[in-house]
Amino acid sequence: MQNTQADASARDAEQAWRKAKQLEQALIELLQQALPASGLCTVGKPLTEQQKRGESRLALCCSLPLLQKKKRKDTIVAFLDFQISLAGDGVPLLESTAQPLGAVLHIAHWTCEFSFDYDAYVGFPATGWQPWLNQAGRLLRWEDDESPFGDEWTYSLRLDALSADEGLLRQVVLQPVLALLEGAPAEQALPDGLPGLIRYVDIPAADGLQDLRVTG
Repeated sequence: MQNTQADASARDAEQAWRKAKQLEQALIELLQQALPASGLCTVGKPLTEQQKRGESRLALCCSLPLLQKKKRKDTIVAFLDFQISLAGDGVPLLESTAQPLGAVLHIAHWTCEFSFDYDAYVGFPATGWQPWLNQAGRLLRWEDDESPFGDEWTYSLRLDALSADEGLLRQVVLQPVLALLEGAPAEQALPDGLPGLIRYVDIPAADGLQDLRVTG
């Protein structure tokens, strides 16, 4: 019985990882085509990493360099990052139970690439991220003056609401990303009915810091 359960768990984990990789590839292809078409920027070569615990694959991340011309040369001005966390510290905790929400997709505009090796990724608890601005419970924003697209930001989606369908990814990733890069407010870029949208709640932590929980 134990071997049967272990085999089933291994199959489930492999299936979840295949779905994550399919989603990663679909997002890369969509963003590489659509971001340059928007006229905002061109896109450099994707940078990818995996997060593991022993032999278990917990998460993957991908960073797309956003390029603009400076003195006739393509220059990285920011990154569009995304992270698919199936388990591990990239999965936020529910406000109601303090239990892991489940697999998630984080999308971010940062001035650096995501990296598990260098601790530059969405990981919880969030006490080390201070200070953020939680906008309408759906967009985490950090003041920044380095990117031509304004402040750094991150939003998150439940993975069980997503697939590699291009129409869905345009709705939940591409359209919000373009709107946010152009300065749209959180409620406009991330409307209430957006499939899979995760709501963040600030909660007090030790030493006067803040942490985050989610409501789904």
